[in-house]
Amino acid sequence: MSAPRGKAVRPRAAAAVAAALLAATPLLGGCGDKIAMPRPEGFFSISAYSLDEIYPEAQARQLAVISNNLFVLSGDGSLVKRDLAYGEIARAHDLQQPVAFCPGHLPDLLFVWEQGPRRVKVLRTSDLAAVDSSATMSETQAVVALAACRTGVEIVPGARTFIYLADPQATVIHRYAYTEGAGETGFIPYGILARSDGEGARSVHLPAGMAVDAGDMLLVCDADTARNWVIRFDPTPDETDTQPDWNGQDPLRGLAVPFDVATCEPACAADLTLGDAAECGEADWVGGPSSAEGEFDVPLALAVDGSGRVFVADSRNDRVQIFTAKGVYDMLFGSSERSPGPSSLGVVDWRVSSIKVNFGAYLFVLTPGTGEVRKFISAEHFQYINQEPPPPPS
Repeated sequence: MSAPRGKAVRPRAAAAVAAALLAATPLLGGCGDKIAMPRPEGFFSISAYSLDEIYPEAQARQLAVISNNLFVLSGDGSLVKRDLAYGEIARAHDLQQPVAFCPGHLPDLLFVWEQGPRRVKVLRTSDLAAVDSSATMSETQAVVALAACRTGVEIVPGARTFIYLADPQATVIHRYAYTEGAGETGFIPYGILARSDGEGARSVHLPAGMAVDAGDMLLVCDADTARNWVIRFDPTPDETDTQPDWNGQDPLRGLAVPFDVATCEPACAADLTLGDAAECGEADWVGGPSSAEGEFDVPLALAVDGSGRVFVADSRNDRVQIFTAKGVYDMLFGSSERSPGPSSLGVVDWRVSSIKVNFGAYLFVLTPGTGEVRKFISAEHFQYINQEPPPPPS
């Protein structure tokens, strides 16, 4: 396949040999830069994840990995915490039409959107017990994804994080400041991240999955079939953004920012997004679905591993694509048999020892068309466990 326009593609060796184990770094509690790691080369770097296990989940709506436990949200009103072998650890039973959830900026809390009462319910990650901080949000119509990102939250005294709610029916991404322990008043409406008007990357036409990247920026899937983008936002409320919103308030939107260095000034859409977007000076760009490497046909969900790589559920292409933290296409895997219509992702970093980690060792993928959660294993982690290369993908 040819490389998509403007997206660098790393050269690959042709030998059909197993990739070496990723060089690992200490897990740091601060914000230091990670040491550069050798990249896998060869056959298995092209399709580096193989199917490991399949778990039936007929009513699963969404999943996420938090502190190396898997959380699965179900249409039967439950949220289940599981270990990596799919054993149940804890369960919340009494959720009312739960459709989306996310971990907090610190992984001790979970935020769940209940569509029936139009409410965010807060749970403890440890045992899924409810916390007295839930809030009804009647202006929010139909949420498909949540994200918690604390970037910029210091402008709201006492707030712990911002909560973002992707609402494709209202065609906006709502923003709330969250203050722990304040009950319903702990959620303060604070403008929006983005809305659907406009053609630039600051607009999100059809908001879908969201995730926080290694730079504490917010990544957002725009599932509009004329776009098929993942947009990178600095979600800090823009206090100069004072054009009244639909509710008469200042929108305070976030700003789209480059994944790496912008190629022109102001940055073009291709600098601000993953997927096929207009390059500098490309006035006649026309978007649409694409099966090319680094491009999408309805991206629905995101996950980020400990090295900053971004995993994208490329739903109508029946595959998962992986990008570096700087937005460079890295690899893809999947097929209509192995990963049909992926809609939610959770990535696991595996601690090998006190100083070594295999980043992205496992990937859990929800395939709602089959009613299953599928667990994939990286070639590097397969080799670490079995001391032999994985079999070629079928």
